[in-house]
Amino acid sequence: MAGDVNDELSEALRTIHGSLERSPALAGAYYAHWRHPEPSPALDDAMRAAAELVDEHLAAWTVASDRQAFVAALGEPTAKVVLIWCDASSANQDARLATLLKVAASMEAWRDHARIVARNRVVEGPLVDALPCAPLLGPGEELGAPENREALARMEVLIWEAGARALEVPELGAWLWDRETTFEAVIGRPARGSLRGRVLAARCLEVAVRGMPMMTDPALVGRTLQVMQPLLLHPEPLVWIHAARAFGRLAGTFEPLEGTLLDWVHGATPVLRQRAMTAFASLPSSRLAFLGHELEAVIDSPENEAWVLAAAAAATPYLYHERRDLWDRLAARIMRGDGGAVAARALGRGLGTLWRRGPDREAIRAPFRKLRRRARRARADVVDDWRRWLELVSVTDPLDAAERDPLDVELGLENLVRVAAEYDDEEADARAARFASTLATTFTEARRVVLGEGSVRHRAAAMNAFEGCARSLALRLWDPLLATRPGERAEPVDEPELEETWNLVARAPAELLEIVRTRREASEGDDDEAFTLALEVLAIKLGGYALDACGG
Repeated sequence: MAGDVNDELSEALRTIHGSLERSPALAGAYYAHWRHPEPSPALDDAMRAAAELVDEHLAAWTVASDRQAFVAALGEPTAKVVLIWCDASSANQDARLATLLKVAASMEAWRDHARIVARNRVVEGPLVDALPCAPLLGPGEELGAPENREALARMEVLIWEAGARALEVPELGAWLWDRETTFEAVIGRPARGSLRGRVLAARCLEVAVRGMPMMTDPALVGRTLQVMQPLLLHPEPLVWIHAARAFGRLAGTFEPLEGTLLDWVHGATPVLRQRAMTAFASLPSSRLAFLGHELEAVIDSPENEAWVLAAAAAATPYLYHERRDLWDRLAARIMRGDGGAVAARALGRGLGTLWRRGPDREAIRAPFRKLRRRARRARADVVDDWRRWLELVSVTDPLDAAERDPLDVELGLENLVRVAAEYDDEEADARAARFASTLATTFTEARRVVLGEGSVRHRAAAMNAFEGCARSLALRLWDPLLATRPGERAEPVDEPELEETWNLVARAPAELLEIVRTRREASEGDDDEAFTLALEVLAIKLGGYALDACGG
């Protein structure tokens, strides 16, 4: 066997290959040995020793080797052994199978086997390797096949988490923009669906758009922009922030879009200016080298409103790396207090994304800590600012490994998705179902605190939880978790019964608006009007989430 495989590993592979030549039925025994921790009784001592050596060394080989080595390995008689091991290792977090499987799929002899292994890897593998295997599921017209059901559900988890980390996976680009059917299946149709679908469409665009081939069919490029527009204008930050960052990354590849960005940045429409600022600050460094002066002028202008600094800060996952000097200037202004709670929260969210990604943690620890101290010491006169500061505290909790707010079911579900993107776990699925089952109780308790006599700070925290419960019901993040079963032995987890929860959320907007009407008729003063207005806005948001939950 050629490549980077040492003599000892080559000998073990030949031993296993020889045993399979004599008894092909042993393939199942080797698979079981590699798949499960207990040894298979069908293997003798020599076979077992060879299997253990292969299992010990092959994962490291997949990480250290390149495409040329994989081509050579798959041309050897022992290639079948390697692919059986890959299939059994679909949940192995230490292996990197995507490139190896792409090479195998390009070979007539291994194409079908490679696609089966890739499907299993998408279902069970860690994000960094599972998502690049998605193109091996086939084009859009094949994705709906019954055998891809679990893989498509796990892809939702993977794309959700990749977007949460602002990871770019350009390998997806050539697949998504190769055929219109693939683009529609993965992005186009979800973008017209539920709230979760729209978030996933926006995140998938952000994750993959840098891999869009330059020679993509112009009609498909136009279709991409058509799908992106309503996502950019969506009121939900979970949607528009990712869509705006995706637009900025795309504009870095297709330069004519930069003119559109500049028009929007200097336009008269606040919503377009906000989205364009996030997109502009997300441009690749090669384009910011030419256009950075435009961003500098915006960052340095003392007349800017809070939302302008916040919109630029929303691009932190890219601006931090692409133009660190500009990010430092932006962060310095926000740290000094410019932009208030609005800008501080946006900067915290951006740094939280980098923290979730991992490699930059030590580099961002100091500014992240400074934001956390500021949020913990903050004082506010209005409930909306308290809500922003409290969200910033929550965003920075990972610095101290702090426990989440017991009412913050949304964060609990988000943490489960983060774990589920690394491995499919039966207990995590069960926890997701239990979290969903607590929504009604948590929603009721949050409502009680919001409408109670507590301090503005406590009612602001309850408002965050109140809204988070409704948004969690609309997003239904437990659905893709429960649609996959971790391994052959896992027991399915029952879907939670949520009719009562939906009824609670659906009734809440009208109830809150009636309370708003009563408070205004009582004319309780200007101080109360700010809280009354916050209740009115909350009622409108809850109504939207209730409709989404009904449709989802």
